[in-house]
Amino acid sequence: MKKQWFMLLLASALLCTATALAQPALVKKNGSTHFEIDGKPFVMFTGELHNSTSTSESYMKEIGVWEQMKKANFNTVIASCSWDVIEREAGKYDFTSVDHVIKNARENGLKVVMIWFASWKNSASTYAPSYIKRNHEKYPLVKNAEGKFLNILSAFGENSKNADKKAYEALMRHIREIDPDHTVIMMQVENEMGILGSIRDFSDLAEKAWKGQVPEDLINYLVAHKGKLFPELEKVWKVNGYKTKGTWEEVFGKSHSNTEDWKEYPYYTEEIFQAYYYAKYVGEITAAGKAAHNIPMYVNNWLKQPGMGAPGGFPSGSPLPEVIDVWRAAAPAVDFTAPDIYMPEYKWVLSQFALSENPIFIPECRTDIAKALYAYGEYDALGFAPFGFDGPQAVGMGAGGASNEDFANLGKCYGLLSGMGTMLTDNYNSDKMRGVLVTDDDQSPTVEMGDYIITFKSTASMRAFDYGQGAEQLAAENAALAARARTTQSGALIIQTGADEFYIVGINAIISFAAKDSKATGRVLYDTIEEGVFKDGKWIAGRNLNGDENRPNITGVGAKRIVVYKSKVNAAASRWE
Repeated sequence: MKKQWFMLLLASALLCTATALAQPALVKKNGSTHFEIDGKPFVMFTGELHNSTSTSESYMKEIGVWEQMKKANFNTVIASCSWDVIEREAGKYDFTSVDHVIKNARENGLKVVMIWFASWKNSASTYAPSYIKRNHEKYPLVKNAEGKFLNILSAFGENSKNADKKAYEALMRHIREIDPDHTVIMMQVENEMGILGSIRDFSDLAEKAWKGQVPEDLINYLVAHKGKLFPELEKVWKVNGYKTKGTWEEVFGKSHSNTEDWKEYPYYTEEIFQAYYYAKYVGEITAAGKAAHNIPMYVNNWLKQPGMGAPGGFPSGSPLPEVIDVWRAAAPAVDFTAPDIYMPEYKWVLSQFALSENPIFIPECRTDIAKALYAYGEYDALGFAPFGFDGPQAVGMGAGGASNEDFANLGKCYGLLSGMGTMLTDNYNSDKMRGVLVTDDDQSPTVEMGDYIITFKSTASMRAFDYGQGAEQLAAENAALAARARTTQSGALIIQTGADEFYIVGINAIISFAAKDSKATGRVLYDTIEEGVFKDGKWIAGRNLNGDENRPNITGVGAKRIVVYKSKVNAAASRWE
């Protein structure tokens, strides 16, 4: 009998382990973060719906959203869940707006990342239920330095936090119950939180905290990670003597107010302070949600950028790189922080967010395929998502809506990448996979791979090849190339699969190879250039390019297999490549 009882316990334990492994999870492998579903690698090829789209099933069907996503080779959609929609009356929940998204995604073979629009969305608190909005005594607002209340729930409001936490916990419990096959794979908690219009909260509760001691959990984190903190945080803590007790200004110093250089950190102590209390608030909500249904959860942010000056010009307390350590100390349940990128300094943003091994996921961006390829190739991105792709109203929208051409290119790009199978994840954190992005500041980026230096330029600089067609025809071909060029989208993802073999997925890219060894004789020439696509991780060759087309360039969106070799022919002896 004891043996049978032991076997039952063992079987139960194995079943629980199998169930736990099946959950969507972030997994560390070979120095990089992988996203897995049912124990298998999963890279998100996705886009984010407009804010209100998912509140209506009939509207989504009317504008053909599900067909749009399938046509564009999405495997995931980012959709919102609004607190004011699911809890119109205190304690009474209606999950209809969630259920239809999950049901239709499942029917269309898509996964869902769901955004919890709740206490804050783009700093403001417009998504809080009516009973919250109308009772500022119970659910207090942020106050600025002049004593004016802002339409932002205070991170010091215990009642607000508890109401948000209770609703989010109910949401996650509901998702667990109706979604056993993990259609919902990840959650974003709140949206672009932080204070716009004030460097910090000056309400009575905030003032008391500002004059009090820096909390012990933050001090303990700083001590444990001393020497590994974000550079500016390390700097101000060091300058002030690495104190382990004191007020915020005693530990981190009095902030400067210089806003001339947008990459500096004016009012940094105030930003650290505000970040801590946002993180405590959101960390509790996230932990409660994970207790109900343990899937990955992240926070996103409104970026600090030129023209925004000090905190308050951009949301103060937002989970930006300069306060990522503060967020990790106060909100350990949050898995990572993700940038919404609408600014030109794309490469700089990703470099900052990749510090401290923060995984890269871009939940909002413009429909720029070159940026997607760069993020996947250079930063092992978990996913990339143009914002507001859905419906006819998206066309021409500045924030993220795509033109028909851009959206078609996105579909081609996602189709090529998804066809690679595990080629992307097999090359995470490897020098065998790289990403390049052509920008105004870097018009000919290079990468070194194996024995070669690969240089990229935009097809905007391409000129027709002179094969003796005459000046008039040559001018016409050059004019056609110039009209077709898209200087804002040029880049590529490169995977090296052999000493001389490369696969390149790119858009509007002129590509050239050179030997890394400067003493090497001869030129790098092309043995084989193939167009093609990937299917189930295998390369399916199309045209074999030679003669006048013996170049690895990619116009529009495409993929090529390139085999190179070092010729013994002197570079000056031949015009042919």
